[in-house]
Amino acid sequence: MIDDNMHEFFVDDDPPPFTITNKAGKANLLLVCDHASPKIPITLGNLGLENNILKLHIAYDIGALAVAKNLSSKINCPLVSSGFSRLVIDLNRPLDHPDLIIKASDQINIPGNINLTKKEQSKRINFLFKPYHAAINQMCYEKIAQGDPPSLISIHSFSPSFGGKPRPWDIGVLWKNDSRLSSPLIRKLRNLGFNVGDNKPYSGHDLAYTVNTHGTRNGLASCALEINQEKICTSKGINAWSEVLGAVISDVIFMKKK
Repeated sequence: MIDDNMHEFFVDDDPPPFTITNKAGKANLLLVCDHASPKIPITLGNLGLENNILKLHIAYDIGALAVAKNLSSKINCPLVSSGFSRLVIDLNRPLDHPDLIIKASDQINIPGNINLTKKEQSKRINFLFKPYHAAINQMCYEKIAQGDPPSLISIHSFSPSFGGKPRPWDIGVLWKNDSRLSSPLIRKLRNLGFNVGDNKPYSGHDLAYTVNTHGTRNGLASCALEINQEKICTSKGINAWSEVLGAVISDVIFMKKK
């Protein structure tokens, strides 16, 4: 649903800036999915891109939302997911980051992001970035108010190669200074035979704004999971990885409550 004051940016056919799935989930865990959607607000005209570009990894994290929704159901925990493409604004970057609104990605120019006015940038921040992070913040506080700080896990996916270099990992666990979640997750996934990247293909020290803002700064056990897109580009793969991660995460957080 679009509020009246948002009509200068959205139209009624646009999805909301974020969605909360299983808000009443009892498990002491909050899932987030920053790059869940390839959607572009209709008023932005696809950012000048062809529709086929919005099916690529530069527009969203392929398979991540489907896995996150399955985990929300299996573990019985809330999920906050984004409603629009990372090409409009990257919700996993600080507001002063040069790639908050990128002009090109993987050698593809984004015409609708070039020469933006301050007002145009502010609309994306006020109508997309801030509502999404406010929703995560609110869910964290609601969980904390229930008496026990939740764990926070951000679900992402990565392309199997980038810049001509292969990325061999099945899954990566991204973390910064707090290893309460990352260490047991890495260990258990490796024990199952998976090629697990420890802060690979990205580092939790660099590209983890959401986890650091809502998890680390609030003292919550937190990390990001990066799943190889090749593993979750089909329904079979999505279901298989949802089963694996559902069991492993539930075991690690000791909180599979009904």
